[in-house]
Amino acid sequence: MAVAPNAPLEDLELLEGSNGRYYTAWQVRRRLRIGEWRRCLRQREPGPDRRLVETDEGALLMLTPIEPANVPCWLEVRVVGEATLAVDTRRCPSRRPAVQP
Repeated sequence: MAVAPNAPLEDLELLEGSNGRYYTAWQVRRRLRIGEWRRCLRQREPGPDRRLVETDEGALLMLTPIEPANVPCWLEVRVVGEATLAVDTRRCPSRRPAVQP
């Protein structure tokens, strides 16, 4: 995993989605704030702090925290302004901008 130099690794919260994708806490908060995802359930104990959200398509997505040391080598974390993004470097770049205000 590559991390931008100005992103402190110890402050980085990464989540693994049940869809096989990875998200930063910033990406999760943003999608919830703009209504792209809706909160369904949160389990704090016992075990990891897991979250269940509903996507715009009506699918359920489980988000589970993952230690930065355990993420795949193809995952890159990029800092763009205030945004911290988890980027799958195996995928082709999308036509949609990575960060939309």
